Amino acid sequence: MILSKEELIRYSRQLVIPGIGPEGQHKLKAARVAVIGAGGLGTLALGYLAGAGVGEIGVFDFGPLELSNLHRQLIYRTGDIGELKTELAKQRLLEINPEIRVNTHEGILTAENAINKACLALAKTYVYGAVYRFEGQLTVFEPRNGPCLGCICPDTEALENQACAEAGVMGPAAGAVASMQALEVLKLILGLETLKGKFAMLDFRLANFSVIELKKREDCPVCGGRARLDRKFIASVSVNLITPEELKARLDSASAPRVLDLRYEWERGLCHIKGDAWVDFNELIKGGAGLGPDEELVLYCKGQSKSAAAFKALRDKGYSKVSVLKGGIDAWAEKIEKGMTRY
Repeated sequence: MILSKEELIRYSRQLVIPGIGPEGQHKLKAARVAVIGAGGLGTLALGYLAGAGVGEIGVFDFGPLELSNLHRQLIYRTGDIGELKTELAKQRLLEINPEIRVNTHEGILTAENAINKACLALAKTYVYGAVYRFEGQLTVFEPRNGPCLGCICPDTEALENQACAEAGVMGPAAGAVASMQALEVLKLILGLETLKGKFAMLDFRLANFSVIELKKREDCPVCGGRARLDRKFIASVSVNLITPEELKARLDSASAPRVLDLRYEWERGLCHIKGDAWVDFNELIKGGAGLGPDEELVLYCKGQSKSAAAFKALRDKGYSKVSVLKGGIDAWAEKIEKGMTRY
């Protein structure tokens, strides 16, 4: 594999780094990397991987770009709103570097295809990053030769589906973690030392960064010896879901459930489901907010992670007739009230 004159010029700033050179650039050119999510972390990581010359990049995401994405997903523009993020990402990456190949995959993550389990099954290294408000996390998992995400967080599916729309995130914090993720990927390709077996915790508010050692857990519900037999774990992370279509039919019937909005009050001011009621999330999970354990309840939030957490808290308190709106108000707006404000 010979680098062209244009490639030598394009990558010259990294070719002069000791230990990289043309040989390292050949490794990058031959590499294939999948990036799950073209959002706050994914878009910036994608840009750096494309710029560095990673030969083939897969972009996995679903749905159109929204106005609320733009404060941290910096490869998109205001005029792109409404277009599919996967196709927009492909266009931008090829503008950054037309020498690479970009594949797009439109689809949503579920418990069946969650990344931690997929990487374990396929023996693929997983560069994990997360961001929450002013905080970040970063590590590199090689599941068959060390710990996996389930070893440090048994509730893996809930963690992987946590939405920054509900937790909140500062754009530059996402950018910092994304840059570090991209760097770990490049170091893996180049054969340099990475964060394998280590877990970095990043507090950007206080500029406090710490790294701890990770160990594989034999009782891990994902990669441990009894993973396939752990039905108790599977039950503990599952929630009862009701689709927007099913909820609409129930609301139009004589036996409508009580629909509860768990979002912040300012979010409710933007949009809500007609006939619902607002309830304070913390009051609900602590003491039930005055609701009876035999009432039929449907919980919803922006996506579904906040309502799923409330579902589990109520289930533990003996509430037996609780469901979570699948996809939250985002899905309701997409499938039922198409003119509803989205954010």
